[in-house]
Amino acid sequence: MGLFKRDKKGGGSGAVTRMYYASDIHGSEVLWRKFLNAAGAYKADVLVMGGDVTGKVVVPLVERADGFHVDLFGQRSVVAGDQLEEMEHKIRNNGMYPHRMSGEDVERVAALSEDEREEWFADVMRVTFDRWLALADERLAEQMRCFVMPGNDDPEGVDRSIAEAAKVEECDGKIVRFGDYSMISLGYANRTPFDSPRELTEEQIFERVSALADEAGDMSRMIFNLHVPPYDSTLDTAPALDENLAVVMSGSAPKMIGVGSTAVRELIEKYQPMLSLHGHVHESPGAVHIGRTLSINPGSDYHTGRIAGVLIQLKGDTARHQFVTG
Repeated sequence: MGLFKRDKKGGGSGAVTRMYYASDIHGSEVLWRKFLNAAGAYKADVLVMGGDVTGKVVVPLVERADGFHVDLFGQRSVVAGDQLEEMEHKIRNNGMYPHRMSGEDVERVAALSEDEREEWFADVMRVTFDRWLALADERLAEQMRCFVMPGNDDPEGVDRSIAEAAKVEECDGKIVRFGDYSMISLGYANRTPFDSPRELTEEQIFERVSALADEAGDMSRMIFNLHVPPYDSTLDTAPALDENLAVVMSGSAPKMIGVGSTAVRELIEKYQPMLSLHGHVHESPGAVHIGRTLSINPGSDYHTGRIAGVLIQLKGDTARHQFVTG
């Protein structure tokens, strides 16, 4: 049984739609599998992955005469046979990409320019991500709606893979509809100190989302799926960083500040959708009301192997939520 009592399926004022939302799994294959399994575990009708799905590190497994040499978490190992597959599995579950290479391959990649190395990384990443999408094709029931969008940390190629998938649907920069509900999505973040691949100015965020909102019309059953949370909402609290990206301390504790988007805050206050869903800031899980809008960030514990998500029951123009961890 699920966490909510189920009413009748289908359209009409008595229909209930159950949505599972998670974000920021950062390349962890075990979390992707848990995300897909949430459909059955929580009897959800709709799955939404809110961005930052890919990892940031390729771990070379360098082929030598005595096996594959790998350096993981500062520990150097030589693996072969079953140990090789176990090592690759361990690397994937920690949000990184194992890549078998020759010594010549390593030297070639080391000699690439920064832009060329980014392209190489995106190619390696996409091999794994395409395999993830194929797994979704196998696991998801025919009637399941599953929406995935890139986040600010995701490189080029992720959006193309999603567009080409059979059962996973793209939603970034679009209005999508399911049951009685509509959803507007944007995976970009406001400017960060890390100069991540997908960032916009506050003005650009406002323009893109407001154009979609004006086109969509009715906000009474609208969901804003915006990767970055609203500014100063308690869903966006993170340690302050100095110009060297070091944590700013206040006494013996980090100085905590709001790092969310002022544009997202303004958009929610202006349009008042029924629900807004956010990720991006891992350390600020919570749910708050901004006017009539229920705004939620489930946070992220991706490095622990646990997926932080939220199960949402939509009925009429109301939303009820339950935080869940798997």
